[in-house]
Amino acid sequence: MKQTMAVVLLSIFLGCQKSGSGNNNNNNNNGLANQPTAQATFDSQSGGVYKGSLTGSSGYFVVNLQATKPFIIYQWTTPSGNIDSLFTSSLGSWTSGQAITKAVFTGSDGSVFWFSVGANGSGASIDSVFIPGHTGPVYAAIGKELSTSQIKIFQGTGTTSGAGCYNGIVNLWMNSTTGAYAYLGTSGDFGSGPLSVSGNTVTTGNGGNNSENGTLTISSDGMSISGTVSNKSCTHAISATRIL
Repeated sequence: MKQTMAVVLLSIFLGCQKSGSGNNNNNNNNGLANQPTAQATFDSQSGGVYKGSLTGSSGYFVVNLQATKPFIIYQWTTPSGNIDSLFTSSLGSWTSGQAITKAVFTGSDGSVFWFSVGANGSGASIDSVFIPGHTGPVYAAIGKELSTSQIKIFQGTGTTSGAGCYNGIVNLWMNSTTGAYAYLGTSGDFGSGPLSVSGNTVTTGNGGNNSENGTLTISSDGMSISGTVSNKSCTHAISATRIL
């Protein structure tokens, strides 16, 4: 049965520094880009590129407002799905530097994303999502990519052995200074919060929504993150792999 799903905005992009990656190639050995796709012209405008993670199932999305025809792509990665493209007729008279309020992007499969952002690129949000055949809520975390700071998406798990605590899926987006994470437990409990990034160290912040605090470490090749986070009642071992 088709179902409309609530979407929660977790965070917006705040940083503006060069990526800490030491690889100067356009792609790494896993075929993932090492450089931003965002163009400098749009760094302080509503145009440009926005990226984020999806938690419900797990996946990612990209909003591209620097193309001739604005579009969104998204993909479920767990379970694995196809990459779907969505287009909009809501922005016919829009130009970069103007705010967007709940622009409707629709895919050929019937998927719909609603997107908003301020005139200067701040306050980006996925306001709602409809994906045919998907049951349960979807939580979206989104950030604005800058030409000097690439956004990367990681997906993984949080495991625990604590009494009354549950394993779950973890999804994160981050640039060279900041980001956001989302956690969905097997019992349906949801947690989220901000990330602070310094070199290969990622610190989880208190988002006030079942969030857990701790320190994670990015691997030397930049392809994985691991560490331990906890709150007053539960501790989770986090292990995540880069997917975008």
